[in-house]
Amino acid sequence: MKPIKISSILDTNADFLYKFFIDSKLHTEITEGKAIINNKIGGKFTAMDDYIKGEIVSLEKNRKIIQKWRTTDFSKNDKDSILEITIKEIGKNRSKLILKQSELPEGSEEEYKNGWKEFYIRPLKEFIKKQKLA
Repeated sequence: MKPIKISSILDTNADFLYKFFIDSKLHTEITEGKAIINNKIGGKFTAMDDYIKGEIVSLEKNRKIIQKWRTTDFSKNDKDSILEITIKEIGKNRSKLILKQSELPEGSEEEYKNGWKEFYIRPLKEFIKKQKLA
């Protein structure tokens, strides 16, 4: 089970990206899948209409979030995966988002890598672009 890593440069600040991952309303608006996030260490969350669920392990404001994470595709025998969300501000309204996920079920790495790109990175970029045009 090798970890997956996705990184993307986004035209927004670290505060916005951090908020996206811990704010139920913003997460729901951008992904178009209902999210309920208890945004504290030990807090439970669900996202993408209950497809994803987990627990917040660590919060470092505007820098890093670590979550125990699983989807309805995991078998009950699969361990929770670990998702590390790292945010680095690299300029005025420009940030690098790095998603590193380990402990995924064997053979599912490409599927989840593509899912992060399609259901998170792309909608984030589209939302940010629309905000700049408004």
